[in-house]
Amino acid sequence: MVARTRAQRPRLPETSEGQLRAKAAFNRGLVGRGRPSSDLPVVETCTVDDCGSTADQPRPDAMVRVHADGSREPARWYCAAIGQARADLATIPPGDGQGAAR
Repeated sequence: MVARTRAQRPRLPETSEGQLRAKAAFNRGLVGRGRPSSDLPVVETCTVDDCGSTADQPRPDAMVRVHADGSREPARWYCAAIGQARADLATIPPGDGQGAAR
């Protein structure tokens, strides 16, 4: 007997009032397409030499030092564009996944 994959399993429609309330509560009232997975990279790999190197090395030309307070990640050197983006992202408070968008 071949095991069914999740895609092959029949799905029952969520049509009862209780199911719809539970779905809305689980999704915190959000509808539509979800956000991309959190395991995707925040930024693409930079092609600038030394971008992303740890800040225990001398400062490379045109690089900014980025370190988020309380982070276990060491300070790193980034080119200006990626450095600013990472610094901005580090200011989003952890929590419910909604960040500063509320």
